[in-house]
Amino acid sequence: MVRTPSSPQRAAPVSDSCAMVPERFTADLAHSILLIHRSCPTDQCARRKAAVFFLYEQRMTVLPRRRRAR
Repeated sequence: MVRTPSSPQRAAPVSDSCAMVPERFTADLAHSILLIHRSCPTDQCARRKAAVFFLYEQRMTVLPRRRRAR
């Protein structure tokens, strides 16, 4: 099977490979990485893992700690 540029299942560019982790993240970039690498296991894909940790850290700095109601 030959993949052409118009093929819906064309190969990802080298910059989207699992080993290539961007130096700087934005929330939009992290979300797009998660969409592109949704089938990758997080423990085996450095790009997906970095995006997950970035979004987690962003959430932790934005949300205040909640106290339990007694």
